[in-house]
Formats: sequence, structure tokens, C-alpha cells
Amino acid sequence: MKYLKKPTFLLLSTALSLAATTQAAEISTDPVGYVTETIFPGTFNFLGFNLSQPVVASGTFESATSTTLVDDEGDFINALPVDGQYVVKLTSGSNAAIVGINTDVSATSATVLATNDDLSSIVASGVSYEVRKSLTVGDVFGANNELELKSAVAGNRTDADIIWIPDGVGGFTQVFYNATPSSGFGALSVGWKTTTTGNADAVDTPIYFTSGVFIQVKRSSFDPSEAGYVDANNKNIVITGSVQAEKSQVALRTGFNYINRVFPGGVTLADSDLETMIEVAVAGNRTNADILWIPDGLGGYDQYFYNSTPSSGFGALSVGWKSTTGGDADASSAVLKSGIIIQRKGAPTMVALKLPAGVNL
Repeated sequence: MKYLKKPTFLLLSTALSLAATTQAAEISTDPVGYVTETIFPGTFNFLGFNLSQPVVASGTFESATSTTLVDDEGDFINALPVDGQYVVKLTSGSNAAIVGINTDVSATSATVLATNDDLSSIVASGVSYEVRKSLTVGDVFGANNELELKSAVAGNRTDADIIWIPDGVGGFTQVFYNATPSSGFGALSVGWKTTTTGNADAVDTPIYFTSGVFIQVKRSSFDPSEAGYVDANNKNIVITGSVQAEKSQVALRTGFNYINRVFPGGVTLADSDLETMIEVAVAGNRTNADILWIPDGLGGYDQYFYNSTPSSGFGALSVGWKSTTGGDADASSAVLKSGIIIQRKGAPTMVALKLPAGVNL
């Protein structure tokens, strides 16, 4: 593994490749490490989990239909147990534009994956793939709330921290931890719950790997006894996992999209090439331009857009990335945080989330 530019995460091991001993295709393992995210009291903290689960199956597809992907050498029943949720990512093909496209899948036989989306128009024989288990609430925060978010007591979540997870259709699933059981009507046992599903166990609620999440912290300060405590105004969350070594593509809906940066290192606006994939301002007019909302670390957001042609006169703007509050100052060196929000003004589209320039895994 070679780095030409130092990333901002700690690497624990190098990539390697293991030949499968069964009919399953070769499984390639990613670099693994951990990242540290800081959350703040009294606000909605937006962040992305820039590490994923390891690859559980990989190989090449022979064919596809509107609802399936087929690898004649697969062993999906064994590789993808039914107690998990999984994502397939396309990693190569004759059309380079398909690299990084992903969708939820489940195993229907040893050689067939059922897909959430129709990939039949882009998957042909020889297209390679990787399958990973989706991260869950339990994976990130601990099955028993080991990261010690503020818990509900006997079902009372008035002061409890809430995890807001995008549901893929414009809303959120809200998850909290109940620390002591309640009784009577609507009784809750100890464990992860959602605000809408009663006593159902929510520990396996999936967090789609290209999605960012909000952690709503209601209290005004942190307690020194909490895991990750830094001071009254800072608490660290440490996340471990695998680094995805290729770009990932994500669908943008019209409106606000809550995105995980995917790569766990410093990616600037200049690195991102997002200006080639989103709606840009023309001569400084950002009415129809997409806006990137990047957390400022203080509970607010810095907003950026790309100006494609220069404007003149008062408040003239040159070509390039600009802040909505920074005039003509060049904003191309602004760093994307682990989670970003893209406000899409136009029709739905796809964007690719890239590795930073100069980084090879």
C-alpha cells in the first residue's frame, strides 16, 4: 500500500487477498483502521461513518435481470447469512462509469443475488463486484450502547440522545437506547428502539454506507464518566472498519441529501470534482445551483457552490468554488467533513464520491 498524501485516519493493517477454498469467488480484504468523530452537546451533530464492513463476497457476474445478479461461481447462501442486510458495489466493467454503483441485495440461491434496483442495463458478463454487510446501529454504537449515548430511562426518552438515520425516501428512522425496562401499556425492554416501532429490537437497524446520520444530543454538557469524554463540550466516538478503495456513487434526490463522504481522509472541494456532477451557478447566479452544506463544528453549516462563469460589476465572482458568505474568495481548499449535505435544486442525479487526489490504496 502506498500513500502519496497522508490521510487523516489511522490504518491498522494492509490490504491482502485470500483465495477462497470453496466455490465462492476470491474475497479481497480492504485496509482497515479507525476514525474518531467528535460530537457536541445541545445540537444535531451530522457525521458520516467513513468506514464500512469487510467484503464478504466478490467475483464477477455472468448475467443480470431487472431483479437479480448472477455469479455462476458464487456461494451467496453461505457468504450472506439471512440475519444481515447487504450491499453490492460494482468495481469494474467495460464502462468505467458504472464503477461505484451500489444497491441493497439478498441471497436467493448460491449463485443469485436479489437486488433492490434494476442493474440489468449496466451489468454484463465480466463486471466485477464486492458485497459487504451494511453497518448497523449495534455495529457503530455497540449492541449495549458501549459508546454511551444518553439513554432513555424506563422508556422516557425526553433527555435521551436520538440517532436520525435517513430512510432513503426523504425521511428518517429515529433510534434511541432504553437503559431500564418500563412496565404497563407500551412497555419497553432494555435495548435499542425506534420512536415508531414500540418494543421491537432496533439493534440491527441498517445505516446505508453512503448515508450520513444525525446524532441529536439534548443535554447541555457531557459527563466525565461517559465513554469518549474529552471535556464538557466534546465527546469522541471511535469507529472501526474497512476502507473502501474505489469511488462510490450515490443518488441525489431533489431536496436535501445526507451523504457520507465514504473515504476516511481529507477530501477538499477541489479533490471532489463535484462541480462536474452538480448544478452550478452561472455568472454568480446561484438560484438553480446545488449547495453543499458542510458542518462547521459549532452546530452550524458552511455553504458552498460552484460558479461556472465569471460575473462583473459589484460583487463580481470569478470561476470556482465559493462560499455563500465569502464573496469571491477561493473556497476550493475547504475540506469535506465526514458527512455532508447536498441540496439538490434540479432533477435527481448521480454523483461519485472519490478518493482524494494523490492517494493510492
